Amino acid sequence: MGRFSKWFYPGLSVKRWVIVLSISILGLSAGVALIAVAVEQLQDRTRSLASQFLNFLGDYALVLAGLVIIFSLVVMVISIVKINRNITGVFTGKQKKIVDTMYTKAQLSRGPNIVVFGGGTGLSMLLRGLKKYSTNITAVVTVADDGGSSGKIRGDMGVLPPGDIRNCLVALADTESYLEIIIQHRFTIDELKEHNLGNLILASLAQKIGFVNAIKELGKVLAVRGRVYPATLEPTISLRAKFKDGTEVVGETKIAQENKQIKKISIIPDKAEPLPETLQAIENADAIILGPGSLYTSIIPHFLVDGISDAIKNAKAPVYYICNVMTQKGETLNYTASDHIKALENHSVKNIADYIVLNNKKISDKHAKIYKELDNAEPVKIDEKRLKEKGVITLQEDLLEDDEMQVRHSSAKLAKFILGHLIKQDYRNKSFIDHYLLDKKLNEVEQNR
Repeated sequence: MGRFSKWFYPGLSVKRWVIVLSISILGLSAGVALIAVAVEQLQDRTRSLASQFLNFLGDYALVLAGLVIIFSLVVMVISIVKINRNITGVFTGKQKKIVDTMYTKAQLSRGPNIVVFGGGTGLSMLLRGLKKYSTNITAVVTVADDGGSSGKIRGDMGVLPPGDIRNCLVALADTESYLEIIIQHRFTIDELKEHNLGNLILASLAQKIGFVNAIKELGKVLAVRGRVYPATLEPTISLRAKFKDGTEVVGETKIAQENKQIKKISIIPDKAEPLPETLQAIENADAIILGPGSLYTSIIPHFLVDGISDAIKNAKAPVYYICNVMTQKGETLNYTASDHIKALENHSVKNIADYIVLNNKKISDKHAKIYKELDNAEPVKIDEKRLKEKGVITLQEDLLEDDEMQVRHSSAKLAKFILGHLIKQDYRNKSFIDHYLLDKKLNEVEQNR
């Protein structure tokens, strides 16, 4: 009863329209009753005060009754719209019609089942694009991060590093809001310096209800479009790199700092179990996407978890590998596109990817010079002949974000390109295709303005 009474608290802008709705319903009822009386009284105009009133109105009684009904119906519709807008405004942060919300959710629920493997900023970037087309998204995130806030939380609290998972939850959030700004807030005071509020929330929840449940609960708060899972629940997992010069180092942060050519990546402990939900998602997938992200520290670690490589290889869904635009210091300097595929297969199984997605827009001379000077990085060369020999189909497109500061993928272009290819090859849900084509048409109109 107490919860029900809250609907009548001041400031909700709801009860006034409930009153108006009630009055309009009474008006509608009175109009219907008036017609009933009018029909009877037109035959016998000798009854009661109402009959006398109808006698006064004469043949206009039916017209008046009709006008009362029409007016009441209009007021009812306005009241319902106002109640709808004020209620949904609380949850969406803006006035939005329920019918629009229902339509959007219905369309997205018919989208393809997409499983994405990655970590770091690359994965969250792609998720921002994919969530516009489907809520059936499963993001699987690497959990070997040992640097920054995540690394400190992992060492102090004994939980999985929460940083990349937090970023994925925010990326999949239904709408941009102040809540997301709060979740992403990074402290500057000494005691909490460099810690992220979202990381602390996830870690605290994980200690109470377990890491998977913590992700689910924070996901509910953010109303995420999809699911996010850690690659494994092994809390002490670390990466070990063996370099071509024979040396080894343990720890994701140290691997990047060594700036040597990597020969092999492994995990400690060498046995790590995947989540059953991940294996189920792979089996039911319409598309599986690897990347984008750091090849050796964000993509390959997934294949080192027991059963993941075989599950992907045996899946019916096409597998897309999104190759980075630029080579990466400490991981892939001087790598061609086929070198990326070779590294994937060396750590998983042969023919792990069906397609490799590559940017073919030329990098500006300005950007090329900056990347060369800072990290000795350069655009990944597309060696189509070697890719064909490996049995990988090359998909090329302008996939770059318009950014003066850095070279990076566009989440919108990348998601649209992969899903457009999926439509042509495998996915045949008409409702989703119509949604995709409408979005594409709207974007083209916007670009031509």
